[in-house]
Amino acid sequence: MFLETDSGRYGVGAEKLDPKPLGVAIYPGAKVDESEKNSSDASLYLDWGKDSTRLYLQNYVTSDSADKVLSFYRKQLSKYGAVLECRSGKPVPAVPSQPKCASEQDDNSIELKAGTERKQHMVGVTPSAGGTQFEVVYLDETPRSQR
Repeated sequence: MFLETDSGRYGVGAEKLDPKPLGVAIYPGAKVDESEKNSSDASLYLDWGKDSTRLYLQNYVTSDSADKVLSFYRKQLSKYGAVLECRSGKPVPAVPSQPKCASEQDDNSIELKAGTERKQHMVGVTPSAGGTQFEVVYLDETPRSQR
């Protein structure tokens, strides 16, 4: 759903996303996580003045280990540059990077990031009973004049 106003264009969606805007392949055999706890699939589009922000998010589950999922996404994200790995909100290994780790993060989850501060591809991975839960996110804060 999009809303046009004098100040800009705004849109929000909560339906299952086409994976293409996420910019990476979906882990083979993974399924969209439709549990009540993780029904946060979304797309968000804000466009006003010179600024524009797009956010795409989809949650998935697989019976495979977190290590397999992480290995797959390290390769997928590498096409956007160096891949930053965050554990407990801190970079592993501790290296300067364009995207930053979140300072407060669940100790159980691991986050991979690649790209720039304004164009980030991210994958959050959490081991769970019987497999792995993960979310794939693309955040684009490129000014409209550069699109």
